[in-house]
Amino acid sequence: MDISFIGATRTVTGSLHLFEHENGKFIVECGMYQGHREEAERINQTFPFKPKDINAVVLSHAHIDHSGNLPNLMKRGFNGPIYCTSATRDIASLLLLDSAKIQENDYAYLNKKRKEKGLPEKEPLYRVEDAERTLKQFRPVAYKESFAPIPGVEVTLYDAGHILGSSIVLIEVDGKRILFSGDLGRKNMPIIRDPVVLKDIDHLIIESTYGGRTHKDFKGMTAEFRTLIERGKKKESKIIIPAFAVERTQLLVTMLKDLYEEGTLKNVPVYVDSPLAASVTDVFRKHPECFDRETYNIFSEGDPFDFPGLIYVRTSEESKRLNAGKGPMIIMSASGMCEGGRVTHHLIHSIENDDNMIVMTGFQARGTLGRALLEHAKIIRIFHDEYRVRAKVFFMGGLSAHADGDDLIEYIHNVRSERLQQVYLVHGDIEEATALRDSLTHDNDLSVTIPQSMTTVSI
Repeated sequence: MDISFIGATRTVTGSLHLFEHENGKFIVECGMYQGHREEAERINQTFPFKPKDINAVVLSHAHIDHSGNLPNLMKRGFNGPIYCTSATRDIASLLLLDSAKIQENDYAYLNKKRKEKGLPEKEPLYRVEDAERTLKQFRPVAYKESFAPIPGVEVTLYDAGHILGSSIVLIEVDGKRILFSGDLGRKNMPIIRDPVVLKDIDHLIIESTYGGRTHKDFKGMTAEFRTLIERGKKKESKIIIPAFAVERTQLLVTMLKDLYEEGTLKNVPVYVDSPLAASVTDVFRKHPECFDRETYNIFSEGDPFDFPGLIYVRTSEESKRLNAGKGPMIIMSASGMCEGGRVTHHLIHSIENDDNMIVMTGFQARGTLGRALLEHAKIIRIFHDEYRVRAKVFFMGGLSAHADGDDLIEYIHNVRSERLQQVYLVHGDIEEATALRDSLTHDNDLSVTIPQSMTTVSI
């Protein structure tokens, strides 16, 4: 078997890995590269293989940087099955349709500007009909249920503990066991179960998003959140939280439910201003089989994703009214990296008021507006206009759904046996991957590689 590391090599986005065997070809992940428009267009439009030659896709989870280029793969000739868990299928269905609609709207606006300048129109990466065709190819499989993406290769999915339905992918071929981590979650986080540890692995392909960092303890995050809210109440702040629609919004809602029950949120309305996040939350409600024991018990007694004072905003009219509202209030809105969606409008109306707060809660890729805010930019651009950053910007680093460096080292040590021949670090900026490799290579018997894009290895 040959493995080609194509996307999410020495970066954290656009995950794509090609597996070639004498009986056929399949890919693990087909993610959208996210970054500067010109670079993203170039990378996403090009596959270093013929999509029609790919027999199947194995998808670890629904995040767009892992699933977002699937409709383009279909558009260019792929017509095989896409294997993933049922929860991943349900979430990906929402995300891919949303991605297509955003692209159609963005390119309609872009082409209007290009026409004014006498430039030719550009096509979006894919349209809604491409996404709809893609959804018909999904083939849900249960955790621990083996399947064959091509003859002679057996694949089994196990819980990765990252988001609802996320999977670790075990690939067995010619007597070899290859483990692909997808995005690895953390232990002892709310809602979903801890990552599964597998033994007797020959080759490990593992993410390194936070390979050189240590997260804050999640247990301290509720106290940190409480402090920010109390400050916001005194200053009558709008607290704007750019939040990923999948996992992060649901996690924050469960934390806020606890704070409501203790009285902290008295007279502080909470708005989830993202139709996508509201729909994803409905998917969470459909899949209690993915919950950890504590959340499952709460679900059996009531709704873990609802409490008095929490409002899920669906219409654009309701969203616009929030911009004229007065604090204190909390607005959670997508996108999590501030690259589009309703949160950009809330930032426009809030960021120049020094009583307001912006609370970042997740990874911010290079080149994104969210990264600029985290790096204390004084002036930002939204929709070609400049805004001075006067609102206070905070980062709650303990909410990450990704394993940190210590977690990754522990996981590798737990997986390790005499069989483990090679560890490949993917899905991490080079600084993070290098830090993790340096931590691991203190053990001279462990071979660790950070593959470049288009590196091919034979197993």
